[in-house]
Amino acid sequence: MNRRKFLIWTLAAPLTLTFGVKTVAMARHYPLDELLMQLKRLPADKLTSHGAWNVSSILQHLAQSIRYSRLGYPQAKSALFQHTAGNVALNLFSAAGSMTHPLDEPIPGAPLLVNHLPADVAMAEVVSEIEQFIAWQGDLAPHFAYGNLTKAQYYSAHYLHIQNHLTDIKLK
Repeated sequence: MNRRKFLIWTLAAPLTLTFGVKTVAMARHYPLDELLMQLKRLPADKLTSHGAWNVSSILQHLAQSIRYSRLGYPQAKSALFQHTAGNVALNLFSAAGSMTHPLDEPIPGAPLLVNHLPADVAMAEVVSEIEQFIAWQGDLAPHFAYGNLTKAQYYSAHYLHIQNHLTDIKLK
């Protein structure tokens, strides 16, 4: 790449990431159906968490997130946030193939997680929510941080979100 192209790219890239569409989130295929099969094989009663939340709370949080993509999130960040920081974050996560965010941060406005809910019940809930999302033919709700997403973009967001939280779970 010559110097002129490099300078143009250096100046244009931040603007593209900030104001561009969420195109990177559709560039890769994130196999949510394969991740669903992996979750179904996990023995919920033999899982433990090394993070701030127990296994059940992690799974409930994931179920909430997926449910809200169909039915609507309780609170949203501003449109400005969604079109700038949210857009950049989703593009960067999708391009990197992984997401990093605080793993004990609840969804804004979501009901409190039930600490004593058995992990197998929470696992059944997240599995059900993923199956319903995959089969969903209706309109999708705007993401609280990323704004309007296509189903393919939600596939990326859900896949990466689940994978991020699974880093806190291990077999006993």
